Amino acid sequence: MTTRLHIKDQVGEPLERWLEAHGQKAFRLKQIEQWLYQHWATDFAEMRNLSTELRSELENDFTCNSVTQTECLKGAGDTRKYLLTLEDGETIETVLIRSARRETVCVSTQVGCPVQCAFCASGRGGLVRNLTSAEIVDQVFHVCRDIGRKITNVVVMGIGEPLLNLTNLIKALEQLCDSRYFGLGARRVTISTSGIVPGIQKLADMRQQWKLALSLHATRDELRAQFIPRRYRYSLEQVLDACADYREATGRMVTLEYALIAGRNDSRRDATELAEISRRLDAKINLIALNPISDALARPTDDDVKRFCRQLEDHNGRVTVRLSRGEDIQGACGQLRHHRKRKEADVRCSSEP
Repeated sequence: MTTRLHIKDQVGEPLERWLEAHGQKAFRLKQIEQWLYQHWATDFAEMRNLSTELRSELENDFTCNSVTQTECLKGAGDTRKYLLTLEDGETIETVLIRSARRETVCVSTQVGCPVQCAFCASGRGGLVRNLTSAEIVDQVFHVCRDIGRKITNVVVMGIGEPLLNLTNLIKALEQLCDSRYFGLGARRVTISTSGIVPGIQKLADMRQQWKLALSLHATRDELRAQFIPRRYRYSLEQVLDACADYREATGRMVTLEYALIAGRNDSRRDATELAEISRRLDAKINLIALNPISDALARPTDDDVKRFCRQLEDHNGRVTVRLSRGEDIQGACGQLRHHRKRKEADVRCSSEP
């Protein structure tokens, strides 16, 4: 049996050539793309202005959806965490975050993560594989179908290190931002990275208006070494230089994501150095209390978060304390997937003779 291609990986010239080879008029391309990107179709049978014959031929050669919902947890403010199953049986997480003015989808870019930061559940078990561009796009469309309207923002902060799957990510974002397709403004996209220097430099060279967020969490190399394993850990100076290049090339302010961890990165020295980095990059700081995944790293108290915030402001650091959402729905990246895999393992063990 021949594996069908995902049609979102074939849009543009490849699909145009396929239509021509099947004796179809050129205008059919736009009709199909409208069904995919404006109506978020998951089945060719939905494309009612196409002939039955064309729908059958499309069904024979392509698939138009790569994710199915396995679980959806709803939390405060109608935050939703989706556990989505891919066609090969692997699972990923996608999150809907709502506020008064926007509806943001947080997407994954990999199954698992090779970086394996100490504070993140995504990397437990390492990397399984990269997601295709279609699998990234389909997460956004799944949420759009669920809430019945187009979302306003995309953040690439889910499972995986986005800049280690940069080719597929760029293809996905180009489809999401292209006015011919989904039409999301580039300034409504944020890409988060643990500090993959070649990827940051590539984004700088592209000069797109996507926002860049650096998951910093430590202001000294010796402290970063406690959080990020060596294989994908660049020196702090290399990372900051790459971020400065991105700022200069795009004109976009970099955001420093800083998860406050009790007793590890919450000292006065940490605040002073973080404010200094903020001023150096002309960056803003998103401060959030750690959503712990184990007893090894602890969440700070609300008073400690306020204290650290005041210390940043005392040193002219631009800081926003981000509300921690999703703790009631296993909100840290990778938690829901990890817990589901543990349950499946327990079931397998209990069934063994």
